[in-house]
Parts: sequence; structure tokens; C-alpha cells
Amino acid sequence: MKLARVRKRSGQRVNYDRKKIFNAITGANRDASTPSDKLSAEDVERVTDSVEQAIAENEIIGVEEIQDQVEKSLMAHGFYDVAKQFIVYRQKHAQRREAQKRLMTTYRDIFFADSVDVDLKRDNANINTDASMGIMLKLGAESSKYFVDNYVLPEKFVRADKENWIHIHEKVVA
Repeated sequence: MKLARVRKRSGQRVNYDRKKIFNAITGANRDASTPSDKLSAEDVERVTDSVEQAIAENEIIGVEEIQDQVEKSLMAHGFYDVAKQFIVYRQKHAQRREAQKRLMTTYRDIFFADSVDVDLKRDNANINTDASMGIMLKLGAESSKYFVDNYVLPEKFVRADKENWIHIHEKVVA
């Protein structure tokens, strides 16, 4: 097998680790809807082997390409429900990465933008977000929103809030 390195989303290159593929398949398998859809330990090994064979000729490969191959291999072996769970897992993590990226952009704006240039810093007239204490309060508020949206509220309420069907005035975890 030629594969030696994996390119992470950050661009960092790490050593290939078969266990990561095996664990990802096992996790999706755990979430399969019915016991009859679940893979045996041998099935997980067989699908992992299949993924490795498909990616073996690469000296370096991206995480996304490996995940694409996991989906293909699960479906090629007829494990459609497990493949669906794997796809859902990937989507949720992609959404969380995007939300985290937005949070970091928000932090940058809070720290470095002037309040006359950014609406975010003017959304509460009682807080001077150009002062140190105002920046700290705003960082806490934005962190709380991120946490509530990604770990507390059911997805349907988060979506309704983002689409302006409802408005949640304070997203604070007490």
C-alpha cells in the first residue's frame, strides 16, 4: 500500500490511520435505524478494506476524498442505511465547522472593527462595544448564541430563527 499521508481540511498533513476509517464506519453503524441494517464486525472490516483498496494508490489524499470513498463503499456493499447515517454525520459536522467559522469572523469584527462600521457592535445601545468591557460582553453573547444554536436548541427552532419565522431574544444558557 502506497498511501502514507492524509491532508486534513486545515491543510495539515498527517500519517494515514486505518482506525479512523474503521471508527467512522462503526459510528455510522451505531446510528443505523434498525438492527437488521447494522453491520457485523466482519462487515465493518470488509468495508474498511474496500475503502483502503480504493485509495491505496495515492501518496497523499484529502479527508473529504476518503469520506466520499467510505460512502461509495458502504453503498457498494448494500449498506444503504449506514451510508445514510454517515452522510448525515458528515453534513452535521460540516454545518458545525461553518458555524464555527462564522463565530471566528464575528470575533474578528468585535475585536478589530469600529462600531460605526459594523452593525453587530451597535445592536445593543446600552453596551459600548469599543470599550474593553463591552467587547467582553459581546464575546460572551456571541459565544452563547453559537452554543445554543449548535448544542441546545432542536434544529427546527434554529432554522426557524435563522429564517425569521420566530425570534429568540436572548440565547443564554443559565
